[in-house]
Amino acid sequence: MTLQLFIPGLLWPVASLLGPASGLALDGLAALLGRGRRHVGEFEPGDRQLARLFGLEAAPLPLAALRRLGEADAPAQEPGVHWLCADPVNLSFAREHLLLQAFPEGELDSAESAALIAALNEVFADLGRFEACAPNRWYLRLNAPTEVALYPLDDVIGRPIKHFLPEGADARLWQRTMNEAQIVLHNHAISRAREDGGRRPANSLWLWGAGTLTLPLRPPAAAVQARDPLGVGLARAAGVPVRAPDLAAALAQDTLVVLDALQKPAQQLDLDAWRRGLEALERDWFAPLADAAQRGRIDTLRILAPGDRGTLTLELRRSERWKFWRKPHSFEVLLKSVAPAPMTAPEAPPQSQQPQPPMAPPHDR
Repeated sequence: MTLQLFIPGLLWPVASLLGPASGLALDGLAALLGRGRRHVGEFEPGDRQLARLFGLEAAPLPLAALRRLGEADAPAQEPGVHWLCADPVNLSFAREHLLLQAFPEGELDSAESAALIAALNEVFADLGRFEACAPNRWYLRLNAPTEVALYPLDDVIGRPIKHFLPEGADARLWQRTMNEAQIVLHNHAISRAREDGGRRPANSLWLWGAGTLTLPLRPPAAAVQARDPLGVGLARAAGVPVRAPDLAAALAQDTLVVLDALQKPAQQLDLDAWRRGLEALERDWFAPLADAAQRGRIDTLRILAPGDRGTLTLELRRSERWKFWRKPHSFEVLLKSVAPAPMTAPEAPPQSQQPQPPMAPPHDR
């Protein structure tokens, strides 16, 4: 039996003198790290690594179509339909930079989301139709295909958006669309009410994930366990049974498990939430798996943990449980050994094709 764990956010993204995992009892994780063969490789986006497990190597990845397929109300697959993720975001100035922040679950409610979506559909009917599957997960079903390279939202959160503008043949169309959507959302009564109440307004969209899905994908295992819509969508596209993560079921057959509880805390540098999530993973997964591996219940355990500072890969085979000389390896020590994330911006398009940056959030005069 082969068990694969995909754990984005396991590697805390910031190097610091005080270790982010210091003081946590992580004996199960330490045992796995010590017994298995581990390696920390170069940075690669997590969604690309997850898609590769399903045999999807196309660039750009049709992430919007895949995520839409993973929603509770996923539509029947229609050949040639193109989707964009059109997630609501908040833009604000920090010194001279315009920074983007996403909305976590619960910060926008369904009524606010529905009203904002209705306003967008009144203005952009020529492009397609907006819809919301959750207050913080919006989509645009396009009337026609588009040729554009767009950066995933997770790559942009908390960073100057001037480095992440659309590229490609239709770059100007989507830059203009983002600017116009920003005006619509900023001027909406919902946004004004949120600002008056001291809450962040959804004053812009982030468009990403363009493409159409070609079926079928390659099953990575007999079963997939995931909660996030992208993981669920990939499983559905591959025709694999998918359910929420459950250790007992995962140990019953070859399974890929997507454990994403650490991803948002790592992106938002919420250390307290990240430490709580890590303790939960230790209790629910790492400690029981270390015991199951020692008892010979797992033929192969693979862990893939992408992060901003690189990707941790770990493989533990049943035969290695007898190698008693392999001692536990502290996760805190591993984090300290990982180089800090490189502070480099993505390469910009040629100057002649560089679209204008999006306008700053409008201000009342």
